[in-house]
Amino acid sequence: MNNQNDFDQKRLIAAVALSAVVVLVWQSFFAPPPVEPAPKAGAEASGPADAGAAPAPEVARADADQPDAPPPPTAIEARAPVVLGIDGRQSLELSNVDGQIAGWVLDEHQYRKRQADGDEVPFRFVDQLDRAEGPGYFLPPLVELELGGAATRGDYTVEKVDPRTAVARYTHPATGVQIERRYTLAEDTYRTDVQVTLRNPGVAAVPYDLAVRLRGAQNDAEAGGGLFSPPIYLFESVCRHADDFERAPAKKVADALTDADEPTRFADGVRWAGVDNRYFMTALMPQAGEAEACDFDLGAEPARVKPDAVPPGFTMMTTRVDLTGGELGPGAEITRSFSLYGGPKKLAALRAQDPPLDDAIDFGFFAALCVPLLWLMRMFHGIVGNWGVAIILLTVLVKLLTLPLTHKQYKSMAGMKKVQPELKKLQEKYKDDKIKLQQEMMKLYRENKVSPLAGCLPMLMMMPIYFSLYRTIYSAVELYQADFVGWIHDLSQQDPYYVTPVLLGVLMLLQMRLNPSTGDELQQKVMMYVMPVMFTAMMLFLPSGLVIYIAVNTVLGIAQQWYMLRRAADEPAPVPTKRRKEAT
Repeated sequence: MNNQNDFDQKRLIAAVALSAVVVLVWQSFFAPPPVEPAPKAGAEASGPADAGAAPAPEVARADADQPDAPPPPTAIEARAPVVLGIDGRQSLELSNVDGQIAGWVLDEHQYRKRQADGDEVPFRFVDQLDRAEGPGYFLPPLVELELGGAATRGDYTVEKVDPRTAVARYTHPATGVQIERRYTLAEDTYRTDVQVTLRNPGVAAVPYDLAVRLRGAQNDAEAGGGLFSPPIYLFESVCRHADDFERAPAKKVADALTDADEPTRFADGVRWAGVDNRYFMTALMPQAGEAEACDFDLGAEPARVKPDAVPPGFTMMTTRVDLTGGELGPGAEITRSFSLYGGPKKLAALRAQDPPLDDAIDFGFFAALCVPLLWLMRMFHGIVGNWGVAIILLTVLVKLLTLPLTHKQYKSMAGMKKVQPELKKLQEKYKDDKIKLQQEMMKLYRENKVSPLAGCLPMLMMMPIYFSLYRTIYSAVELYQADFVGWIHDLSQQDPYYVTPVLLGVLMLLQMRLNPSTGDELQQKVMMYVMPVMFTAMMLFLPSGLVIYIAVNTVLGIAQQWYMLRRAADEPAPVPTKRRKEAT
């Protein structure tokens, strides 16, 4: 092997190593971990387990303090739910069964589900556990009340007070305590305010306890993903407590339930907690100081559902929040208030809550850059009314802002391309003298004021910006089911006909042809043809919004590179090898 080949091989190895580092960094900070279906519980479990549940320990750890689990909802005959609603936005369904929420429906155009016949129906993103298909869904939050140390459930009388308010009433037969649950659907956000009022007409004091369970039914087949196919329907338990924020997918919860050193219960200043996936969330927002702890758990029993009702391949995820209890004296009345959030993870809507819920959006390591980028994208959408065009405009703006850095990078590449003929002559002339070749190459670079490393620093400096832009588009619920043009009707999903990934591959091939050639002929062919094909294959399964961003960025890069090459062509030619020899 000649000296230049040794040099090229080292450069190739370095490039591969750098690529590996980038992939590892991405996986560490950005790629969501794949979820494996939780194993079945053994016969020795303290309660029955569903096919998708985690090992038995989670039942013992999560419910050791609740020996009297309430009976399944079917023990009470359910009547038609009372529906609260805001036209064109959302509706809430309330059941007589324990006075609980039965369903939560989003009616905004963006979230409506398209049927095979072309019709659209509202999105039931919170629903009862009665369907075994789909990518997973949220179960209704459960507000659990204990009186005298025992769980209370009953057949409530539910009446609608106004279009956004309903009251559910029930008298507990064992204690005589009168229970009233008031639900008010907020008009301008995805919040429902809940008031639980207890009245004790008796002569004996009655202790009471409150807890709320947020639940999700995750379809494990839809929850997997990786670097190039990030999952939308990976469910996570989330909890903001003290100065920390916990985010745990099913696999992490399952591991923690079998490891005494990994906590699943957090009792230090809980501010809010819930269950979410990439775009949607249900969460509890208690009054300040009224949350004692939040618990993460898996399985049918913690989710308060029948094990045989859990669809095959589904995992039940639960975040339970224990609220402070107390004692209801004779003739006393007490009202406890909290709020439930149910809807899309829009940054403005999350920040408008008390406490703010914006931690739920996982922007990753570069959140400080993602927030202003999202604001800019929303601003562009307000102008043009199309999220795909907003992505294009945001990409162009970021390219303009980083122009000083990319200018240096492409100027270096243009200079390197211009000295390629002289460089090849040196490689041929000193192919058997590696040291001499390096010396002559350095002279050539110095006399023509170019450097093969000059473009590396600007590229490294721009990586946080590009990662942030990528993550912003990846995390924005605004792109969920958002139309672009023609065949692209959901920017959060892959291009159904793979047009944009193939177009991106062609653009990459064109860009590779503009780059200065290095190495031997085989290496050039690998870089020229194999890399675009591999990159195109990876782009096939990315959300189309991300592919549009990468494609537009590539087009802008080609235009800038072409311009720099034209400018370099008008500059004096490189100093020929013979002239340099004569000068020395």
